[in-house]
Formats: sequence, C-alpha cells, structure tokens
Amino acid sequence: MQRFLARIALVVLLVAATSTGCADDRQAHGAPVTYPVGLRQLEFGERHLALNIFYPAQPAPEGAKPFPMPMFTNLSFYPDLAPAVDGKRRPLILFSHGRASNGLFYAWFAQKLASRGFIVAALNHYRANTYDASIVYLANKLWQRPLDLSLTADFLLADPFWSPLIDANRIGVAGHSQGGFTSLWIGGARVDADRFLAFQQHWKNNLSVPADLREQMPLDPAPALNVADPRIKAAFAMAPGDIKAFGMDEDGLRQMTTPAYLTVGAHDTWTPVESNAGFAAAHIPGAQLNVIPGDVGHDIYINECDQEGRDTLSEACIDAPGIDRAAIHREASDAAIAFFGAHLGGV
Repeated sequence: MQRFLARIALVVLLVAATSTGCADDRQAHGAPVTYPVGLRQLEFGERHLALNIFYPAQPAPEGAKPFPMPMFTNLSFYPDLAPAVDGKRRPLILFSHGRASNGLFYAWFAQKLASRGFIVAALNHYRANTYDASIVYLANKLWQRPLDLSLTADFLLADPFWSPLIDANRIGVAGHSQGGFTSLWIGGARVDADRFLAFQQHWKNNLSVPADLREQMPLDPAPALNVADPRIKAAFAMAPGDIKAFGMDEDGLRQMTTPAYLTVGAHDTWTPVESNAGFAAAHIPGAQLNVIPGDVGHDIYINECDQEGRDTLSEACIDAPGIDRAAIHREASDAAIAFFGAHLGGV
C-alpha cells in the first residue's frame, strides 16, 4: 500500500511539473503565467502582405534590445526571439488595423495577449495601410480586408515554422475602427448587396477623387457578400465602424453566430456608439457591449505615445484631460484575454 501511495504521489508531482503556463494556469502564488514577447516581421503572398507576428517567447539574451517603436512608449518586445517551448499549440488571433493605419499601432494589445500565451498576427492591409494606401482600397474594395485575414490564416497554417505552434481549431479575430468592422464581417455578419453597392457608388461619384482612381473603383458588391471565415471562433471589435455606411443592417448583423465582444468610448465622435457598436451589439445574437464612460474618444485604442508621438500624431495621441489611456488598455486587453479564453479555450 505504501508503494502504491508513493507511486500516486510521484504521478501527481510529475503532472504538476509538466504543467505549462497559459491564460488559465496560475503560478504558485496565484498570478497568471506570463511570457516574454517576441516579434517576427515577414511578407508573404503575391500581394506581399506585411505581417507582424507577436508570440510567447523564450527570455531575451543578455544585452538584447527591444524592438524600436518611435513615437510610442510602454512597449517591450524583442525581434526574432525563439518561441516558448512547452509542447502546446496556441490560439491564433488575427488583428485588423484601422483605416490607413498599420498593425504596429496596436502593439500594446498584441504584446499583452502574446504575454499570456496567444499568437497575434497583426498585418498591414493591402494598399490600405500607413505606408501604402490608395483610396481604391480605403473606400471601395473594402472586402479585401477580410480576405487579407483569411490569407494570413492560410499562410500561417501552411508555414513549416508557424504551423506546429498554432492550434487551427482555435482562431479568433480582433480589430479597431474599420478593423473592428472587419472583425464582425469575417466573423459572420453580412453586408446587404444594395447597401454596399450604394457605398461604392458614393465614392465612384466623388469628383474630388482623381478620375484615374475612380476608374479603378468597381461597382460590384459580389466580392463583399461571402467573406466570413468559418475558422473564426470569436471576434473582439474595438470601436467598429462605419456599420451602416458600409452596408450592414439588422438582418445582416443577425447572421453572425460567432461570439462577439464590442468595446467603444462613450465620446467617440468618429464611430458614435448608437449607430455603430451599440447598433451592432443590439442585433448580433448574444453580443457583449462595453461602453467606456467619460470623455473617451475613437483613438484611445492606439498605442500610448511619447512626446514625439504627441507632437507628430496629436489627434491619435492626445486624450481628453483626465483620461488614462494605460488603464483603458489594461481593461481592454484583460477583457480580450478573458473573452478569447472563454471561447477559444486555455492557451
């Protein structure tokens, strides 16, 4: 009997010793397990989509310098660290940035999720990002956004380096502004064909746009109608917009059966709550809505800024007096970790 009890005790110790960190695991003192964060940048595909991949990593070697982030602060991740090794496949979160923005503007979000065990793929949308943008893609071929995300998932799941690290059955999506809209769209909400055509027609008829660019704008809603990716299991949308202008109505929102969490500032004048996040949450079955009280604007979801950022990107970087962007980021990322943990499982 003593030998049997000793053997059982040994098994228990071995199980405890081989347990690895995840969003649901706890260290001995009760705090969540956290990882150093690595960043790998790459390009893929015929359209050369640029991708920023944040991931749980092994500790940085002595003397290593964090990835430089001009204009932003309170970020700490390292280029090309070796991934954390614990034998687990991790959930993948695809991230869609705002209009004419880029994936690194949301490094705070990706860093926090990666530190808790998620792999976050923040791409720069094709011809719709800070460095390479065209009105043709910003305001007509909007359907390329969910297509970019699906292509990113295809690439990572086929890549010999990333595929063994990712659980193909646990994929979520997050985004801000147009990226928040994209998150709902790829998650199953549908645009109405006539409404989307009207959106295209509006820009096609806008004489302030140079004629050669207007000629490149198709009047065809078909590519926008079936962009949902069944691999997406949960969608986290930050200040999504413009819900109605892009063609989503009550019926289209009701088509979304993927779990959805929407968050927005109460004083968002770019994508007002009533006609965007609030409207969407009212019609997406089971959607959660968090309206951040106070004078909280649209760009609260951009990285925290240093003085250079405040001087260069004042509209995106400077909040109303009394608004604590760092605290709001903590709350939003904690909500995302809990939301994805509930719907994608532990990491």
